[in-house]
Amino acid sequence: MSIDMEPTERNFQGIWIPRSIYLNKEVNWYAKILFLEIHSFTENGRECYMSNRYIASFLHISERQVSRYISELKSLGWIEETSFNGRKRYLRSLLRFGFKMGDPAPTRVSGLPRQKCPGSMDKNVEYTKQVTKQEKKEFTFLKEGNKNRSPILE
Repeated sequence: MSIDMEPTERNFQGIWIPRSIYLNKEVNWYAKILFLEIHSFTENGRECYMSNRYIASFLHISERQVSRYISELKSLGWIEETSFNGRKRYLRSLLRFGFKMGDPAPTRVSGLPRQKCPGSMDKNVEYTKQVTKQEKKEFTFLKEGNKNRSPILE
């Protein structure tokens, strides 16, 4: 692998895929993985160089497919080519994500107001307000149209 940076400068945290990439139907999975590989090197504003041969062996596809996926990602505006001298192509990611390592994921419970726990001897003990239970919705569609139902369901 020929990369123009120290391996420790790569921001590789695992295989977390941002929702916007995961749900995107314009791009196939090989292109998504290629983008995430480029993004992991260039997230901090740096460029990276990976040969088409390396990418092809990494993804188990042909070098021609790699070239097509790079062109596709450039046309979508996900990456840009910062320099190319005929042999080496330097790429960088143009997308930014709001995910930060170390920040807890927001939950419904974490935003609820806290109250002092009545009857506790320790005045620092707090509890979270309970969320009111929602009424259960009846499944009226099961009660309707008995004439078309199978006797097994009765």
